[in-house]
Amino acid sequence: MRRRDLLTTAVGLTCFAVLDRSEAQPVRRKRLGYLSGGKQGLWSKYTIDILKASLRDLGWHENGTIEIDERWADGDASRLTDLARELVQLQPDVIAATGTSESKALQAATQDIPVVFLQVADPISSGLIASISRPGGNITGLMQGPQILWSKRLGLLTEMMGRPPRHLAWLGNPGNSGTASNWADAKDAVARVGADLIGIELSRAEDLQRAFNDIKGADGLFVQWDFLFSILSSQIAQLAAQQGVPAIYENRAQVLAGGLMSYGGDLRENFRQGAVYVDRVLKGARPADLPVIQASRFELVVNKGAATALGLTLPDSLLARADEVIE
Repeated sequence: MRRRDLLTTAVGLTCFAVLDRSEAQPVRRKRLGYLSGGKQGLWSKYTIDILKASLRDLGWHENGTIEIDERWADGDASRLTDLARELVQLQPDVIAATGTSESKALQAATQDIPVVFLQVADPISSGLIASISRPGGNITGLMQGPQILWSKRLGLLTEMMGRPPRHLAWLGNPGNSGTASNWADAKDAVARVGADLIGIELSRAEDLQRAFNDIKGADGLFVQWDFLFSILSSQIAQLAAQQGVPAIYENRAQVLAGGLMSYGGDLRENFRQGAVYVDRVLKGARPADLPVIQASRFELVVNKGAATALGLTLPDSLLARADEVIE
């Protein structure tokens, strides 16, 4: 065989070997972690289902181009530390966290893996980020609003009742990392109108009846959005109705479960936009450079049946402004 033939054969074999090695190495599937304090399957159509659908629209198909590892605390904030560590040990490319407590648990578990939070009330005072425009570190995401809204909710409750409540109660979970800032805002709102406010703490489902015993005598009730409370939404609404106390909530899910009314950011939009941030991180963006998105769409949801049961007539002014009326 001539030297030219030998060279041609060698080059051909080399090209074949290179191509063969390339074909033997499939593209690595990306990995997303998801941490929620809630219960799997409860209210999913307003949260993780939206996140997954939005990711599909962006080309990320579960068990195809991306794996999603979910961890749920079932309303027990004490489980979040261990669940966050479990996710970090899986070394995902990015982790989506629902609220403040979940994000704080992840912050303690990793300073390297990108985290996108989806519904945090005040990420600066919570110590999650340095600033809204430049978060710094490995965490960014979406806020529930540009500010906490208990003053607005007090005004709406006053409008619903036809008079200002004078003795209010606040139902909050001390295990929720966002409770302190919400409680402070609620106290300030009530103090400005010269009313009284008592704080009722609830961190275990079995203490719900006791909590409502402490609420007796209140003529208005604030209920925090918390994943324990999301699991107990129907029971909370029933007990409020039994005691005849008008209550206002942060999230639409609590009204769909029988509560009187809610006002807050449309968190469905947070999960849609959260998918965009997850997509950007998966494509190389750094959380430190992604500004925190503040909720810009707020919704008022009222429950006509709950109002009737309390002997209240929905004012035309509220009906006209309501984004949704539950019959």
